[in-house]
Amino acid sequence: MKILILGAGQVGSTLAKYLCADSANDITIIDQKEDKLTLLQRHLDVKTVVGHGAYPSVLEKAGIKAMDVVISVMKSDESNMVACRMAYTLYNVETKIARIRTTEYLHRPELFSQSAVPIDFLITPENLITDYIKGIVDQPGASEVFEFENGLVQLIETRAYVGTPIVNRPIRELQHHLPDAKVRIFSLYRSGKVLMVNSDTVIREGDHVYFIAKKKYIPKVLKEFRRVDRGYQKIFIAGGGNIGFSVAKLLEKKHNVRLIELDEGRAKELADHLNHTLVLQGSASDEELLLEEGIENTDLFLALTDSDEVNVIVSILAKRLGAHKTIALIKRNVYASLAEQSEEVDMIVSPDQITVSDILSHLRKGDTMKVHSLQHGKAEAIEIVVHGDENSSKVVGKRIKDLELPDGVVIGAVVRDSDLVMASKKLVIEQGDHVLIMLTDVRKIHQVELLFSEND
Repeated sequence: MKILILGAGQVGSTLAKYLCADSANDITIIDQKEDKLTLLQRHLDVKTVVGHGAYPSVLEKAGIKAMDVVISVMKSDESNMVACRMAYTLYNVETKIARIRTTEYLHRPELFSQSAVPIDFLITPENLITDYIKGIVDQPGASEVFEFENGLVQLIETRAYVGTPIVNRPIRELQHHLPDAKVRIFSLYRSGKVLMVNSDTVIREGDHVYFIAKKKYIPKVLKEFRRVDRGYQKIFIAGGGNIGFSVAKLLEKKHNVRLIELDEGRAKELADHLNHTLVLQGSASDEELLLEEGIENTDLFLALTDSDEVNVIVSILAKRLGAHKTIALIKRNVYASLAEQSEEVDMIVSPDQITVSDILSHLRKGDTMKVHSLQHGKAEAIEIVVHGDENSSKVVGKRIKDLELPDGVVIGAVVRDSDLVMASKKLVIEQGDHVLIMLTDVRKIHQVELLFSEND
């Protein structure tokens, strides 16, 4: 697939890295800063063009006439919109994806029509990140939460702790402990390496466990791996930008929310638009202020400022002052590594990985509904809808054990008529099934797409 990425910022660079893992992709990147492109070329097999991604001459130099997809993630929404208009009007590019952040535009969906601004798929990072954080808040004890089939089913990552029911026990005992809950462990990550699991695999302390279950059973399953986490009732948010505001707005009806913002004017604006959130003007690194506001009684501290460095520092401070759990929004890998090494930062949220996952959902062929990038792009969890009948499909009417699944690809479960059916060797795939698949080798994605595509 020939893909043109406009913008070599954090999202554009991360996307290029993920897409380059697939040798079938031919990637070209445009950016105005030559140093960013030079850095990318040192590490990735990509073509680069220096210039503005909305200028026809620059687009033509990048070979836009031959492109299958244009992904515009420049800093300016207006530039992204103009670039997609160019791609459609002048060059007839089939698929156009753009990041749009400005609420004024998003509230007018009629703007994004073929006759106005022809964007096939809108990416709204703030909304994606807000929903992701909401998922973590709803499932205390989960490190990551990924939804399938419109939220009916969730894929959860959690860490296993010694002294809990399943640790140092084989996976097969999980069903005996939870006879009413359908649950399947997809995979384990131990010491940074993936382990393919079966019923005899023993869970060890420190394992990062990915399991899938219906949303209503998640709290019960989490208790098998870790001590019971109290609900996040008292929540402290550092940073009143778009993400901080959106998270506060979403949580304030059911939670006791405090938000601290450094800028006085922005703090007043937030206070006017938030109904049940206590807005404080000050620095999130002000120890005295945090203590005055009861940081020691805080269930969850969310560091959501625009600075990775600040988010790491204030998370560590909040933890040392008594906050029960801390989550930091981190964009750059260097700070992600620092945060992961710190015991005071319990979780990190990567806006780039969340955004890239949404973009990948639109790039996958066939009837892929959802794509969630895991382990910094090393693995993927995908949801594919099965179409066709036994005559036109390679999978309909076949047992899972008879499917030619490549190594590193596991079918974990099937959602059938709103019911979760755990995968087994004898399970027969039916038309209309939503098949939930884990790829620990993302290079196998084309084999999966081919297997689940309808015959010509």
